[in-house]
Amino acid sequence: MSHTILTFPETLRSKVSEEGFPHVSFSMVRGEMGEFTDIHLFIPIGMASNDSMNYGSSELGSIGALAADKRLGGRAGTGGTKSKTGSDLVAKLTSKFKAGGGAAGGVATAFELKSGLVVNPYTATTFEGVNVRSFEFAFKLVPTSKEESIVAHKIENAFRKYMYPKERGTGSLEYPPTFRIEFMSGGKPNKYMPRIIDTYLTGMAANYNATGNAFHENDGVLGAAPTEIDLSMTFQEVRSITRDDLYGEDLVYKDGYDDAGHVVGAVADTPGEAAEYTADLQNTSIDRAAELGGG
Repeated sequence: MSHTILTFPETLRSKVSEEGFPHVSFSMVRGEMGEFTDIHLFIPIGMASNDSMNYGSSELGSIGALAADKRLGGRAGTGGTKSKTGSDLVAKLTSKFKAGGGAAGGVATAFELKSGLVVNPYTATTFEGVNVRSFEFAFKLVPTSKEESIVAHKIENAFRKYMYPKERGTGSLEYPPTFRIEFMSGGKPNKYMPRIIDTYLTGMAANYNATGNAFHENDGVLGAAPTEIDLSMTFQEVRSITRDDLYGEDLVYKDGYDDAGHVVGAVADTPGEAAEYTADLQNTSIDRAAELGGG
C-alpha cells in the first residue's frame, strides 16, 4: 500500500507551506497503517471543546455536625461555641418519629410542618471523576476538479474504513485504530486550539449534494462523483484525562504525545502496535495448542 498525505482542498497545501496557514491534521495511531499517513483539512467553523467533571453529593449527618462543631471552635460532645438548642432536639425527635412511619410518623410530619424545623443533613458535594471528552467536526468538501473529487472520496472512505474493527478469527474483533488530532499552524502545533489525546472515531455521517443534485462527469472508473460532501464526525478520547495530560508547569498546552495512550502516564500507542500484539497472542495460542496436543 502506498502511504500518502491526503489534503483537501488542494489550495490548503500551498497555504500551509507558504503562509503557515492554520489547519487540522488527522493521523492513525493504534493499529495497522492504512492507505494514508495524514489527512489535512481546514479547521471547521465554530470548533468547540467541552470539558466536564462528574460530581455527586453525600449526606454527612452526625459526622458533618461534629465537623461543624469543631470548625466553630468546640470539642466533640461539648457543643463548642455553638451549643445544642431546643430546636436541635425538636428536629431530631421529629425526624426519628417520621422514620418510624405509621400514625406516629404522620403526626411527626404535621408537627414538622408547623415547627418548620428539620435535621441538617450536612450535604457535601463529592468529586466522582472526569467525564471522557468528545469532539465534533463538520467538514464541507466541495471538489472543483476531478483530482479533488478523488481526494474527497478517499478522505471520506479513510475515516469510514478505519472507524470499524477488523475480524481476527471467527469470534474476535481487533479494536479499530485510534486517531490523533492535531491543530496546526504551518508545520507546528497551534497551541491556541485544543490539545486532544488519542481518540476513537465513534460516529460519522456523510451527506451528499446537500444544496443541489449535481454530479461531476462520469470518470469511467468509479462513476460520477457528487459535487459536495458534508462530513460530520464525533471523536472520543480513549480515556478520561487529568490536567497533567494537557499542561505542564504553566498555562500553555504541553508538547508531545508520550502519555496520550490508553493508560494514564503510559507511552502512547504506535502504528502497528495492536496488530503486532494480536499476532503475538495468536502465535502463543498456536504454540500452546501444539504443546497440549503433543505436537
